[in-house]
Amino acid sequence: MSNDNKINSPLICLKTGSNAKIISYFDKDEVPYVKISMEIEFENTKFHVLKTIPIDDFKDQFSYNKPNTCI
Repeated sequence: MSNDNKINSPLICLKTGSNAKIISYFDKDEVPYVKISMEIEFENTKFHVLKTIPIDDFKDQFSYNKPNTCI
């Protein structure tokens, strides 16, 4: 799957459990990065966070949110 097909795919932050989505990909100094938008909820307040990380670190911090399936 190309990077363009993954933009706006639902993600889960493995550290906080927050919902997230990929908003863009880019290269800087020959290192590929991904920019992620997250919504973090703390008590009664929601925070919108933009996070940029190297693609190599992506799988350590996020996973794709698969819809719940009924069995």
